[in-house]
Amino acid sequence: MSHARAAIYVRGSTVRQAERNLSLPDQISQCRAYYDRQGLEVAEVFSEPGASALGEGRPVFQ
Repeated sequence: MSHARAAIYVRGSTVRQAERNLSLPDQISQCRAYYDRQGLEVAEVFSEPGASALGEGRPVFQ
């Protein structure tokens, strides 16, 4: 039986988070745990450190 697949998209919203890689590994870990509980397979992880949700400067999201 194949699992449904899903992608993970995480971002750090501040330069400080991006410089220190804060929160991105935790976000990914929490997403993987949630997907596992839901029976979903992680197809790919997309990450944008230091990307504001308010701007359009998020090429990975686009």
